[in-house]
Amino acid sequence: MIDGFPLLPLNFPLMRKAFTLIETLIVIAVFGTGILVVVYGISQTLAHQDRAKTQITASFLAREGIELMYNLRDSNYHKALAWNCIFQRVEGTSPSESDFCSSLFSSGTVLKLAMGSGNAYLHVEKMGGLSEDFDENFNNFQLFYLTGALGSTEGFQYVYSGNGGVPLRYARYILVKAVQDGGAVLPEDALLKIESHVLYKKGALVGDHVMESFIGNYGI
Repeated sequence: MIDGFPLLPLNFPLMRKAFTLIETLIVIAVFGTGILVVVYGISQTLAHQDRAKTQITASFLAREGIELMYNLRDSNYHKALAWNCIFQRVEGTSPSESDFCSSLFSSGTVLKLAMGSGNAYLHVEKMGGLSEDFDENFNNFQLFYLTGALGSTEGFQYVYSGNGGVPLRYARYILVKAVQDGGAVLPEDALLKIESHVLYKKGALVGDHVMESFIGNYGI
């Protein structure tokens, strides 16, 4: 005892123990790893959501392409034109078959379908063919969103050239094919197969969403 205070033995446990540097680093590493795991999980979730949104939108645009082909056939019927007429309206002229029916689609035809508003809400263009290169096809068929119909302040258009429009990450074309029944090819003037292709590209995410259907002659 010194001055009334008892002496503690050398092996007496200390009431408080400070963190060592190694223990502090371990705690920081554990918390840091946990934070990185959470951040990585959030980034992966957002990436999956963006990928899903892109693919769902591509499926909608592909379905729209099929519906526009049906609309084209039905419009031809009401205009008393051939069911597979690729009409091309010439503004300022009276409607006639030469104004509307520039050509017919058949097996191997590749079409552009531009959607807008007003009298020219659907524009169809026959293309020469497709490329083996994805990027080239994307550039040839890329869609642009344009507000305002032909200079007006109302409506919207999907167009295939910039013209001040907003470029989309999607491109669309329609491929027309003959229908095979076993080894036989059905008459093209009765039934054709249509494939609506929507290409999408955003960074490393690229793909081709395809929707198939059949289009038939209303006169048969």
